Amino acid sequence: MAIIVLFIIFTILSLFIGAYEGMTLQALLAGDERALLIFTHSRVPRTMAVILSAAGLSVAGLVMQAISRNKFMSPSTAGTTDAAALGLLISFVFLGDQSTMIRTGFAFVFALVGTFIFTLVISRLKIRETVYIPLLGMMYGGVISALASVIAFHFEAVQFANMINLGSFARLGGFWGVYVVIVPLIVAVLFATRFSIIGLGEEFAKNLGVNYNRVVMMGLVIVSLISASTFVTIGPLPFIGLIIPNMATSFYGDNLKKSIYDLMLFGAVFVLICDIISRLVIFPFEMNVSLTISLVGGVIFMIYLVKGVFGDGERKAKA
Repeated sequence: MAIIVLFIIFTILSLFIGAYEGMTLQALLAGDERALLIFTHSRVPRTMAVILSAAGLSVAGLVMQAISRNKFMSPSTAGTTDAAALGLLISFVFLGDQSTMIRTGFAFVFALVGTFIFTLVISRLKIRETVYIPLLGMMYGGVISALASVIAFHFEAVQFANMINLGSFARLGGFWGVYVVIVPLIVAVLFATRFSIIGLGEEFAKNLGVNYNRVVMMGLVIVSLISASTFVTIGPLPFIGLIIPNMATSFYGDNLKKSIYDLMLFGAVFVLICDIISRLVIFPFEMNVSLTISLVGGVIFMIYLVKGVFGDGERKAKA
């Protein structure tokens, strides 16, 4: 109940915080044309984009953690986001400035292939320490990012590469591409129980009659589509898929079916807060929301990382 109240409060704040001080509830009720224009063409689309992107990336992180059985996995620590950026860059280099749908298609294909390769690699590695997998994922993402930099320099697209790597909600409309997230979110809700089952292991899932490989592939498609659509429309939003599932499961447990709605609300509240901070810290100007999320999310991630390391050490010592 508390998370719903917080969600409503910060959604309302997001709708009425901005550089134009004339956009008030009184102005809207009075029928002020400029206030109505800003509200319908800027504030509402922006707030919807914040909610959908946050909910989508939170669910993508939870699905990836279930597939990999690793609490430190997410699109940003498995090379998914970097692969989406590479696909977007390739579409620009060879096709020029295309529609959002085409750009999203390129980003999705590259994200899916990149994530599949990484998942295949880690499945063959006999590494028991959970913190090593995301570190390998960051190295893998670094290699993809370096490849993108080489391509950008070679084709003189450095400015475009720098632009797409800044996450921001500061734009007038143009958020319709993020509505693609609704489809994989619905599928994730429908498959929530199966994702919970495969999180218990391949043999356990097969004993319960679940097609393990099919569910894993469905999960990769969901993660890749969410990552691609949010990246193309908004840019990178780091740490959301990593810290939000861990924070949510701390309160609601590991049952995806029961916690997935709370998880989406939890992620939405987190990004709404970061977006509001980005708008107020240098008001009337605005920081990139990816910077704010990186600062806040980085601290939370380090806390969870240290707790995970020391928690493993304590368990081993007791054993």
